[in-house]
Formats: sequence, C-alpha cells, structure tokens
Amino acid sequence: MDFILTPELSFLIGLAVFWMILYVLGYVFHLDKHGLDTKPGYFMYKSKALNSFLDRLAHKRHTLWLVLSNVGLAFSIGLMVFSIYFLTNNLLRFIFPTIGQVSPVYPVIPVLTIRFYWLPYFFLAVTIIILSHELAHGIIARLEGIPVLSTGIIAFLLFFGAFVEPDEKEFEKAPVLSRLRMLAAGSSTNLVTALIVFLLMTSLFAAPAGILIYDVTADSPLARSGIAVQRWDVIQAINGTNVQTYNQYSDYMRAMRPNVTLTLTVLHANQRRNITIVTDPHPNNSSRGRIGFELGLIPVYSPSRLGLDQYTGVNIYFSLFWIYLLGVSVAMFNMLPAFPFDGERVLYYPLSSVVKKRKRELRWALNGLFWGLFVLNMTLTFLIYGLPSI
Repeated sequence: MDFILTPELSFLIGLAVFWMILYVLGYVFHLDKHGLDTKPGYFMYKSKALNSFLDRLAHKRHTLWLVLSNVGLAFSIGLMVFSIYFLTNNLLRFIFPTIGQVSPVYPVIPVLTIRFYWLPYFFLAVTIIILSHELAHGIIARLEGIPVLSTGIIAFLLFFGAFVEPDEKEFEKAPVLSRLRMLAAGSSTNLVTALIVFLLMTSLFAAPAGILIYDVTADSPLARSGIAVQRWDVIQAINGTNVQTYNQYSDYMRAMRPNVTLTLTVLHANQRRNITIVTDPHPNNSSRGRIGFELGLIPVYSPSRLGLDQYTGVNIYFSLFWIYLLGVSVAMFNMLPAFPFDGERVLYYPLSSVVKKRKRELRWALNGLFWGLFVLNMTLTFLIYGLPSI
C-alpha cells in the first residue's frame, strides 16, 4: 500500500514539529525567565510592558470610552437575551419539528468540524476576534481603575489567542456597574467588529456571478475532462444558460440526467473557458446526473468591486466572512450565562445584589440550566445531523 502525504497529514506533521522545536528551545534557553512558559502543545507569554499601552489608550478620550462602555453593556444584555432565546427556541424546534427549521449547533474544531482549507481564514479570524475582545477588556478595566496584572498571548495545539489578566481581588471590590462594563466590553466589541466587516463585505463585493468550486470529485466527469480545474474556479454558465446564483444552478441541475453532454463556462484565473463533459449517475440517486464538484459553505462567487484578481478576491472575501461569522458567534455565545463565559457574571452580579442568601446555590443553578440548554442543542445536532461538512 502506497503512503500518501495528504495536505492534512502534512499540516499535522508540521504542527507537531513546531511544538517540539518550541518546547526544546524553551527548555534549553530557560525562556520562562523572560515570561514565556512552554509545555508540549502549549505556551503562554506574559508581558507587563503592554499594561502601559492599555493605560494610555484608556486615558485618552476618557469620556468617549465611558459612553462606549455603557453602550456596550446595553448591547451585551441584548446579546444575552438573544442567546438564551435562540437556544431555547432551537431546542423546541428539535423536539417539535413542525414549529420550524432547526439551526445546527456545532463546536468549532479545526479539521474535525471545519474543513482543512478553512484553517488559514479561521486562524486569521480567531486572532482578530480574540485580540479585539481582550484589548477591550483591558481598556475598560483601566478606565474603571481595575489593575491589570499582565497581558499576553496564549496557545494550545491549534488555538492561538490573547489574554488580559485583571487583579481579581480588586475586580471583585469594584462597583457592580464597573465590573459589568468590563465584562461586557469583549462581546460588544466583537459584535461591532462583525458589523463593520459585514458592511465591508457588502461594499467591496458585487452580486453573485457564478457557482464556486470547492473541490473536484475524484473520478468524476469534471476530473476526467482533461482540463485543469482548481479550488475557487467558478461555473458561470451551463450550455449557454447563466447560473450566477445557487437557485439558478439548482433549478438547472434538478432535472439533469446521466449521460448528458454539457458545456460548462468556467472562470479560471480571470479567464473564461469552455469545458465539455458527459454527466455521470449521481451516487445518491442514479437517475440524476452529476458534474463532479463539491459545493461549500458559501456556494456562489462574488467578484470584487475593486477589480481584484479572481483568487485574491475570493481569499479576501472568505477572510472577511470568517471574521464576521466568528465575531457574531463569539459575541452571542460569550454572553450565555454559563461559566466560563462572561455572560455568567454579567447575570450573576446583579442577581446576587438582590438575592442575599444561597448565592452559591443560585450560581450553580444558573450554570446547570444554561449549560444544559447549550449541551442539549449540541447533542441533538450530532445525533440528527452527524459531523458537519463545512
């Protein structure tokens, strides 16, 4: 049996080599003395020097930051209400399918729940979302006079991020409103970031102009055509009929039969070319014909209004899309009132000032309720839909 070094395997080998080298360097050169703590598959870098940067930001436009933190708190309360409503309503749809369409709830796990080719966009988005999230926490902490012990970056296996470490004792002594402003700052910043990116996407990219090819299926009509077709090429017409939107493509292919000759107009490297194929029987329905490529999370190609190269435009579009997607997701689920999400304390602190007894039991009850809601949604998603293929 021949050994095949797939891109996925190459990535995992490279990842293992990276962590091995980093761990050896940390051990040999005692990098922990310089604030870098390295373990197999993990590192954390702490820096007090960044604290002065947070101080400067917080004390510039003090009134503006205060207004923004109040607006952010209002946003975050809205996000908390929406996250609870979404999970509750979604659970009811699982139980009573006649109510409406279910929204699958998946954890984001690179390679396992999202495809390998999404990783560059995913990690770029994670970096931007976490940096903006933690930076907002740090600025509002200093605005409220809460000391920040350290700031830094952290990584575990595939996940990279940043952190701001406030003085927990001083944080707990701060007024309730100051604590709430700081806790809410991260999610509200992520929401604003997502909205800005959404506006950029709609401004910089035009209406759909074809069907985006994510992968060519092995031993398919398209693969056997003899003409190289690659990821991010675009099918713009079939037998002279434009298929600019997914609905147009779906309507055309719904009645397609095997052994039909098709001429595909494909955009490849900014050049339109015609490819002739003969359809195969669809593996899931032998009475239907197939072309032989995979559709993905966004099935259409939106050209750049700036006249960018085809592939450059696709890469920028997907970079923005993942920042938008993760920004909205983190903003919403981080406000879920369940530990360790920020929403847990945003709900608990006001309640604890009203409820004078059995505060610990109250906190456990809230966590059990909302974690149960979250886990039930994910469990039913996996039971019904299995692993995703995005």
